[in-house]
Amino acid sequence: MRTWMRWTLALLVFAAVVVGTTMYSSAKFDEAKSARIEAESGDQISVDSIYSDRVASRYDPDYDRSRYQQIAKALETDPVFIDEYQVVGVEDSELAAIRKEVGDLTEPIYVAILTTSQLDAADGDGELTAARIATELSDDRATVLVANEVHEDLGHKGIVRQLDDPLELDHDATVSRRALDYVRALKSTEAEDAEGSYARMIDDNGDPIVVDVDNSSDPRDLTYPTGGGAVAGMVLGLIVGGGVGIIGVLIWRSIGKRLLGQ
Repeated sequence: MRTWMRWTLALLVFAAVVVGTTMYSSAKFDEAKSARIEAESGDQISVDSIYSDRVASRYDPDYDRSRYQQIAKALETDPVFIDEYQVVGVEDSELAAIRKEVGDLTEPIYVAILTTSQLDAADGDGELTAARIATELSDDRATVLVANEVHEDLGHKGIVRQLDDPLELDHDATVSRRALDYVRALKSTEAEDAEGSYARMIDDNGDPIVVDVDNSSDPRDLTYPTGGGAVAGMVLGLIVGGGVGIIGVLIWRSIGKRLLGQ
């Protein structure tokens, strides 16, 4: 067989592999794309959807306000709110002392002893939780302290109470004891008007300010450029087809030499 015939055969094999691989890759790509779109638009719960939902709720200006409204309403009758998960970490005498400390304030301090978690609507941010509770209060000027076994956070409405120095608390003490120490420190701090003052989580209108928003692309989101499957298949076909074509020519030449040798 002449050289040009061998190279023509190799090119035909190469082209066939490229076209076949491109068609196969494009079909599999479209199949995966359709499955992802169907899953995203369906009601089936997945780990990804739970993750996306709770993070989105932190940054959603139309977040579900019912929990914060419930806590704010309870604080109108009792300046200390305790959720059911924190009952074992408090002492009645310390709670009574907190109520006594805040009972005569014209600009009230409210204490919410809450469990915060990355599965809640605020994505575990205690300061955002405190700010959202403060937003729902009927008071025009108030401070909300959210405390639990891990940390203490403040939310403000109309005023800002800032501690000049970080408060050193005994983290081996009960939550109610640390909350009491925090309240006493806040009482000794002069309340400033919120307007023009530093308040990281609340604006002058009493609305929560969402911070550290990640505007980068979510690596879990898939994009589907036009012809993506075809391009991927073509690249794969070039690699595979080129290899097959070269190997085919070498095999054909080997067979030809043996035939000629006989």
